Amino acid sequence: MTSARRAEAVKVKRVALPTVWVWVFALAPVGLAGQESSRVRGSVREPAGGAIGGANVFLLETLEGALTDSAGVFGFRSAADGPVTLVVQRFGYLEVRRTIQLPRAAPVSIVMELAPVALEPIRVEAGSYRLGSLPDVTLSDLDVVHTPGAAADPFRAIQTFPGLPNVGEGAGLFVRGGDISETRVMLDGATVVSPFRLDTDRTVSFGRFDPFQLQGTHFSAGGFGVEYGDALSAVADLRSVGRPTRSELNVGASVAGVSGRAALGASESSGGWVTASRSDTDLLMRLNGRRSEFDRVPESTDLSGSAEWSYRDSGNMKAFGLYQTDRVGVLIDDPGHSGTYRADARADLIAVSGFDVFGTLGVAWSVATSGSRKEEDFGALRFDREDRLTQSRAKIDVHVGRGIALAGGAEFEGRSADIAGSVPAGSHDNAPGAPTTVFGSRQTGSRWGGFGEIELQPWNGLRFVVGARADRSSFTDRVTADPRVSVSWRPAANLTLTGAWGVFHQVPDPLFFEPTLGDPSLPAMSARHLIGGIAYDDGEFLVRVEAYRKRYSSLASQTRDHVARGGGTGEAAGIDVFLKGDVPFLGLTGRAAYSFIDAERTDPDSGELAPSPFDATHTLNIVLTRGLTEWIEVGAAWRAATGVPFTPIDRAVFQPSRGVWEPVYGAPMSERLPNYARFDLSASLLQSFWRDNLTVFYVSVMNVFDRRNVSEYRHNHDYTGRTPLRSPFNRTIYFGVTTTLPF
Repeated sequence: MTSARRAEAVKVKRVALPTVWVWVFALAPVGLAGQESSRVRGSVREPAGGAIGGANVFLLETLEGALTDSAGVFGFRSAADGPVTLVVQRFGYLEVRRTIQLPRAAPVSIVMELAPVALEPIRVEAGSYRLGSLPDVTLSDLDVVHTPGAAADPFRAIQTFPGLPNVGEGAGLFVRGGDISETRVMLDGATVVSPFRLDTDRTVSFGRFDPFQLQGTHFSAGGFGVEYGDALSAVADLRSVGRPTRSELNVGASVAGVSGRAALGASESSGGWVTASRSDTDLLMRLNGRRSEFDRVPESTDLSGSAEWSYRDSGNMKAFGLYQTDRVGVLIDDPGHSGTYRADARADLIAVSGFDVFGTLGVAWSVATSGSRKEEDFGALRFDREDRLTQSRAKIDVHVGRGIALAGGAEFEGRSADIAGSVPAGSHDNAPGAPTTVFGSRQTGSRWGGFGEIELQPWNGLRFVVGARADRSSFTDRVTADPRVSVSWRPAANLTLTGAWGVFHQVPDPLFFEPTLGDPSLPAMSARHLIGGIAYDDGEFLVRVEAYRKRYSSLASQTRDHVARGGGTGEAAGIDVFLKGDVPFLGLTGRAAYSFIDAERTDPDSGELAPSPFDATHTLNIVLTRGLTEWIEVGAAWRAATGVPFTPIDRAVFQPSRGVWEPVYGAPMSERLPNYARFDLSASLLQSFWRDNLTVFYVSVMNVFDRRNVSEYRHNHDYTGRTPLRSPFNRTIYFGVTTTLPF
């Protein structure tokens, strides 16, 4: 069985993974040999009764199937049980999908309608990758958990794609020279106000979503369409999984926590699931010799769930909810203060979405609320922030005629942020009792946006998309206009050329409008993208090369003393290369991504144009997996990158009034951290101990060679010497087990 077929076959079962921001590797279940099977049989015909031979008939959940014979008859055996989706495809006919119940004694009768004459669709877009069970699949949820070192984190798996320079060890998406805040993360059409856990400069961040909560992700590294606003660099548009096809219970235990997931397939048209987990990394840290780094080891609780209802063949509604808490206490040794950094955070999300099709008209909508609360404490620093984003959006697609389609929509966001605390008057003096700036305010505002576009495909192999959007934010009290255009041309069957140009705006974080530390007069930030690329894809092997240039204006950022500064400019240019395919004679499946970038932007402390702090000039990611047997799989990943720039400290001046040394900084971003490299391994074993049971044992080793990567430099009290501070990802072993219990 090929890796691709195995990846699709497991969709019928899903494992509950411990949601923990540590180094996790897990493998989802696959169908087990030797289970009892039932026969699926039937016929496929035209409306007039004529037989349709050569039709591909298969089960969506397992990919088991057969072709119809010359009489239009098919038959195959399946180990699936309960409601499944039967898919029938034949060139020149409209696809048919029907939910059936297995085992089934009666034959299935399928009638296929002739498809209208249409142009061949071109789905390759400049800067875009579609991940999961979406068109142009390049990375599935199993690829996420199969990626060694990704910690079963979808965002860390996305980092193995081109256009994402290696910036630190966190899950943040620093896309093509942009800051983490320049990527808009969405779930079921709703913006996630806090997509990362522990997203501070004192801890290593992780994404909030389990890969098995997601059906797929549309990730765009630039040049994205007009339906996406309020994002300067990139969009990660996530889709949650739908209703389960069977009822089952999954439980898991690992060195860092326990979890459980209950799935209920209520009927052929409705169902849902709920997941709960508790993570405590004390044992993990002790086993890997890192317990002494924490006053309080990372711990979390998670509760999430989803329900879906298909009220008719073309209509669907889905609700998704999530609640999470995180706590950590890290021991920090800074020249100005040695103590414990503590963070206590929580986040929630409720999103309701739906779609329906009325002839040639498609309608998609969503309403949601997303919130977060975070309290931080380190020396003189106190920060307490609570955010709430309430939103709604709708989109209409219309197929006008041969080669012409229209789309339009609108969105609304209401934002509130309660911000309070104190920050040191100077970043060098953070000891308790140091002079501080006290702040506190409630920032509220709204943003309205509308967009429209036309898609033209004058002939097979050529596609244009032209559109524009307009947004008005009460924070900036301005209207922005964003024209965008993209083109795809397929001169040969397996070759596609792409290009995109566009204007993009984003409203600064509400913190930047806070009157004490910010500037209430800040305008929206702006970027202009220009992208050109070429892709070769023969179904077995993919090669993609893109070149880009991005220019910034009106950038807003914070100084090291936490003061907001506007008016920044910048530019990023680079080349991305992506390869993906199988190596049959070695039995390997792999992908490789290389990125070159040259980026600069205004340094907020000096006001000078300097190398971007997110400019890792060269980044290389190689991921390989291999199935040793049908139920044993191993993986390896190699990551290497140029060190990112930082501003060095040249000397220090003693301040007698406080008895501390004040650093004097050198040229902005004039030095770089040492080059980064890491090698990770993973393995998993599947076993069945009783009927309909699947048990998975997994183990992973991160940073196998224990390379001492440097995350920053630690200075002594008078800044006369500095010591490399090792990255938190030293050699680490993680292991656990999950099992499936049908009911």
